[in-house]
Amino acid sequence: MDAASGSPRTGPRTPCRRMEPQLWVCVLGLLLWCPPLTLCLRQSLPRIRLGHKELLASGRVVPFVGGGEVESLLLDEERGRLLLGTRDHVSLLDLEHINSSPRKISWPAPRDTVEMCKLAGKNAQTECANFIRVLHSYNRTHVYACGTGAFSPLCAFLETGGPGEGSVFRLQSSTVESGRLKCPFDPRQPFASVLTDQYLYTGTASDFLGKDTTFTRSLGPAPQQNFIRTDISEHYWINEGKFVAAHPVSDTYNPDDDKIYFFFREASLDGSSSDKSVLSRVARVCRNDIGGLRSLTNKWTTFLKARLVCSIPGPDGVDTHFHELQDIFLLPTRDERNPTVYGVFTTTSSIFKGSAVCVYSMADIRAVFNGPYAHKEGPAHRWGEYEGRIPYPRPGTCPSKTYDPRIKTTKDFPDEVVSFIKHHPMMYRAVYPVTGRPVFTRVNVDYRLTQIAVDRVTAEDGQYAVMFLGTDVGTLLKVVSITQENRVLEEVVLEELQVFQGPSPIVHLEISSKQQQLFVGSSDGLAQVSLHHCNLYGQVCAECCLARDPYCAWDGSACSRYVQAAKRRARRQDIKHGDPWSQCWDIEEVMGGDQVEEKLIFGVEQNSTLLECVPKTPQARIRWLLQRAGSELREEVKPDERDPDRSGPADPDAAPEGRGVLLLHGPGAQLHAHPAQGHPARHRPSPPGAAPPGGPGARGPAALQGLPAPAERAERSSPGAGPLLRDAVAARPPPTAEGQVETRARAEEEPQSEAPARTRVERASQWRGSVLHLSHSGVPYLHYSNQTLN
Repeated sequence: MDAASGSPRTGPRTPCRRMEPQLWVCVLGLLLWCPPLTLCLRQSLPRIRLGHKELLASGRVVPFVGGGEVESLLLDEERGRLLLGTRDHVSLLDLEHINSSPRKISWPAPRDTVEMCKLAGKNAQTECANFIRVLHSYNRTHVYACGTGAFSPLCAFLETGGPGEGSVFRLQSSTVESGRLKCPFDPRQPFASVLTDQYLYTGTASDFLGKDTTFTRSLGPAPQQNFIRTDISEHYWINEGKFVAAHPVSDTYNPDDDKIYFFFREASLDGSSSDKSVLSRVARVCRNDIGGLRSLTNKWTTFLKARLVCSIPGPDGVDTHFHELQDIFLLPTRDERNPTVYGVFTTTSSIFKGSAVCVYSMADIRAVFNGPYAHKEGPAHRWGEYEGRIPYPRPGTCPSKTYDPRIKTTKDFPDEVVSFIKHHPMMYRAVYPVTGRPVFTRVNVDYRLTQIAVDRVTAEDGQYAVMFLGTDVGTLLKVVSITQENRVLEEVVLEELQVFQGPSPIVHLEISSKQQQLFVGSSDGLAQVSLHHCNLYGQVCAECCLARDPYCAWDGSACSRYVQAAKRRARRQDIKHGDPWSQCWDIEEVMGGDQVEEKLIFGVEQNSTLLECVPKTPQARIRWLLQRAGSELREEVKPDERDPDRSGPADPDAAPEGRGVLLLHGPGAQLHAHPAQGHPARHRPSPPGAAPPGGPGARGPAALQGLPAPAERAERSSPGAGPLLRDAVAARPPPTAEGQVETRARAEEEPQSEAPARTRVERASQWRGSVLHLSHSGVPYLHYSNQTLN
């Protein structure tokens, strides 16, 4: 894998190698078929990129009306509801329609607390309020909630009603209590919490300044309320921790072995004060830990931590590390004891900016915790492997009657066990990704990944984990990582969606596989996003297969949601290879050009004409080829070779101009070319025995045989051929002094249109000029015919 880009250095599949010398280009070609993205691009581009307005128009995203900055989310799929914590309020929303009769509880901070917060120099709007940061289901009728309380945390129970009591939603004022060590003081302070078996586990700052960080347990059924925390007197337990997530996981079938795993990043001091860096950690404690008897009283006696590594191996043995853990998602498997762990990491360097997603197995994590301990001789020494005697029972082991009848609780641990774990809480070995490297990377882009949610999707050729990744600029990436036959990972970006109008960081993601919805939270509010919108990929089988979206398949007439059935019927899908030639029976007919629509663009002599192409998919590579009147030869329009940043000879009659090409009419005309923009993508070789595109005997758009008259060309249209287009509307500026009019035409994709594009025609008496052709996604869908008026 390339250390800078993070792209796997792998070869293409064998069929792709045969494609390289046979580029399938129709005179103006958008090539979307190429060798796998690991070879074509250092970082794969999204198949679809939609802006905020396009998302709203498509109905794919539904913003929550009346909500503020999202502080917390609680998803309740069983009852079909979502709790939303914001500034001074908690809202109860319907999962299917978040704007359908939402209910709201007002819970502001006390006035005197707000005034004290202001006197302490805090901001009245962004800090001195009750930001609801903790929402957890306590039982079937109550939710436990906590807020920052204007830097004086508060907690209370919300009554949500049981079965048949859906209208109940109120704050139980009599239960309001201090939220210290349960909720952070600062609304921006990273923290993590989980509530299980009526116990609340929280990783947060324990003081007003946010310096001392600790992992605690509170609440619990009476009389078993044992408040436990980490030892803050030893900085090597947790040092300036930033908590990310906490999850209960059963290690064995014995409930006494149940543990809480929590993930965080911390400042690491190794050797000297100058050797300070940020490292990511996974730690665990036993759920039945009640502290020590003489030492570590009311402190964890089973606390252990290990390093999480997410890095790209370099060719010279030097890895590129993504040190800062940002988010964790546990994807359940058939074995509830072994969920798959997905982590989002970012770099700490201000020069090399990047993000990565690494995947870990619980088996590997347990193996590290069962391995050697780390040991440090003194403050000036580095950590090494502990090679001394390990006391019995092994430090970090949960007390269990089945393990040793003499040790019923952690207070029964021998003193040497408690002393050992106090001074050796860290494991020597690190946890590495199951693939040895990230499954997805983004480097040197203008955003960083912040959040992750994963959905397991069954497709025609197997199961795939679809990742939804939030960024710090308000965009959402939909990604699938595919393992090829040679065990090489291929990252495929399906969509890039601008969920929010502004570049606000995405701070919460909650996925509902049952409702097929994703709930996205940011400082701009809450949005409900559908997991799929298959018809956006195109209107033909080839485009649906090329998308490689596990949610979508071609059903014979449209790209629609894939539903597994006993009989295959007409469902066409190829996620692993994205090969429409093996799936679509009508691919030859589509490629033949019978469904091509032509656009007629008129220019005036001595004036230039701009032909613009705006493909829907950023994976397209645009190539313009010019066929002059009376000639069967097609020449590629290349940039001006006099510009050192451009290559290829300049064409005297046409020049690439961004996503378009500029045609200049008139004798002796000279052009100053600009580089065409575009990206390589998939292409397919010609069928065996077929003439090369544009050669003798070629059919369809590759050979211009018998150009029809203007009237015939204007009437020709064909529904369903590739992405639909808006009308090519001529922009008519005021006439020049000579009475001439410059005409420009733009072909723009319109995914939501259901009517075929039409051609606007203007009369002309005499014709001469050139013809250009366009193909998109390997499916020709537009002809440009440029004529010049005398």
